[in-house]
Amino acid sequence: MLTKIIPAFIIFVLWLDGWFYPLILLPILYVLLVEKKPLESIGLTTRDLWPSTRVALFVFAADLLIYLPIFFYYKPTFQSIYLFDPYTIFTDVIWYPLYEEIAYRGFLLGHYTSFGDPTFSSKPMLANLIQSILFLSLHHKHLSSGHPLILIPVFLLGFLNGTLFLRTRNTVGCILSHSLLNASALVLNHIIV
Repeated sequence: MLTKIIPAFIIFVLWLDGWFYPLILLPILYVLLVEKKPLESIGLTTRDLWPSTRVALFVFAADLLIYLPIFFYYKPTFQSIYLFDPYTIFTDVIWYPLYEEIAYRGFLLGHYTSFGDPTFSSKPMLANLIQSILFLSLHHKHLSSGHPLILIPVFLLGFLNGTLFLRTRNTVGCILSHSLLNASALVLNHIIV
C-alpha cells in the first residue's frame, strides 16, 4: 500500500512546485534509496535510446502541426507573455522538459504501470490519461492569459510522450520532444511576432 501512496505524495509535491529545482531529487532519491532500484526504472537509461529518439521526433512534428494554427490564431497577443531571455530559455527548453518528463512520464507512469503491460491496454492508458491531465493542469496560465487553445497541444504532448514512455520505458525521447516543442514555441514567438 505504501509503495503506491508515497509515489503519489511525491507526484503531488512535484505538481505543486516545478520551479524549485531541488525537488527533482525527490523521485530520484526515492527510487535509489527507498526502493533500491536503478534509475532505469523511471526511464533514465540508454536502453531503447534510438527508438525513443525516432518516435520523439514524430511526436514533436505532430504536436508542432497542431500548435502552429493555434499560434497564428493567438499571434497578436503572444508578445506580452513570453520573454526571450536566458532564464526563459533555460526554464522552457531545458528545465521544465527535464522536470516534467521525469516526474510525469518516468516516475508516475513508471510506478503505476508495469513493464510488461501492453501499451494500449486499459491500465496503462488510464495511467497515461491521468498523467496527461495532471501535466495539462500545470499549464493553467494559458487559461488566465486568454490562450486556452494552447492546452490542446499541451495535452497531446503529455499523452503522446506518455505513450512513448510506455512503449520504450525511456524518458530521453520524451525530454527531447518536449524541449523541441518548447524551443519552437519560443523561436516562433520571437521571430514571427
